Amino acid sequence: MPILIDIRKLTIIGKLIQHGAKNVADSLSTMANIEADIQIKSLSFVEPEDIPHEIGSGEFYHANIRLTEPPYGVFLMTFDDLTAHEIAKHMTGQAVDDGQLNQLQESALQEMCNILTSGFIDGIANTLETTINMETPQLEYDDAAVIAEETLSHIHSDSLSIVLDSVVDLKDRETEFQLRIFLVPDPGAFVNLIDKLDIEEIREIDDLTARHNDDRAF
Repeated sequence: MPILIDIRKLTIIGKLIQHGAKNVADSLSTMANIEADIQIKSLSFVEPEDIPHEIGSGEFYHANIRLTEPPYGVFLMTFDDLTAHEIAKHMTGQAVDDGQLNQLQESALQEMCNILTSGFIDGIANTLETTINMETPQLEYDDAAVIAEETLSHIHSDSLSIVLDSVVDLKDRETEFQLRIFLVPDPGAFVNLIDKLDIEEIREIDDLTARHNDDRAF
């Protein structure tokens, strides 16, 4: 049975994603002392079997975690070698030699993965006024087909994947981190959450956030 969402609720999904991205920026500032803007370049919906194509060809770094609270499902973040090397260099101050990360750089990359993943999920949970428990993300490096197989091993065939192309733009630096994010929620739990949300309530959260940011500016 296909997943059914009231078309009027699509705006709410966009808001959830924006709040997740905003929380990533806040997390980077407080946990890594990195001032950054998070830009969502595109948002699309694909079926799970299309994930391998969406990831791309070749090998990628990835963090694949299962959500143990509604909307359940899977969160997957992928990025290529170029982004991995940019993150490692920024976090450690050391350039990557011959394309190989040293132990310090691998640890820094894992820490950045933790910040990005937890920041995004916590941002969505805060908007829903709930908690979303999840496993600790483990950063790995695999072929796109292997990543997709691991991600889809326990996914319902009628699930829908929300795909985000995002850019972490470091302020005052000529550095960007290109990330691709897949959120594959449990169909029933996701529809139930969305149906309970009201766009006006989401707008009120936006207004409160904007006023809070204006207050912090002074």
